[in-house]
Amino acid sequence: MNIFKQYINHYEGGEAAILDNRNFYDVVQYQLVQIRQQAMEKILILAPDYKQRNAALGLLSIEETEQIKTDIQNIRSISNSLEQQILAITWDGTEENRPAACGAVQNIRWP
Repeated sequence: MNIFKQYINHYEGGEAAILDNRNFYDVVQYQLVQIRQQAMEKILILAPDYKQRNAALGLLSIEETEQIKTDIQNIRSISNSLEQQILAITWDGTEENRPAACGAVQNIRWP
């Protein structure tokens, strides 16, 4: 999986060389995994497993249960939106456009 630019330490003409051999499809898959992991982390911060379990078992008040559902749905909506934005980015297959397409995918992050 090749998802990061490589920076070369030696200098060519006084400037650092950057080798950008990222694979567009690897970058897309990596970014999708990152978005999903962040969504899971955010859900667990707002509604840890024990709260979700208690809500499912009917041990919490209706208000608490609804708040958990709302929080989870909000995070899922953001995650789904970010995933759609990532999947909407295309690469035309030309080498000169690959770095820009990879950069566009990697620029999509949680707000």
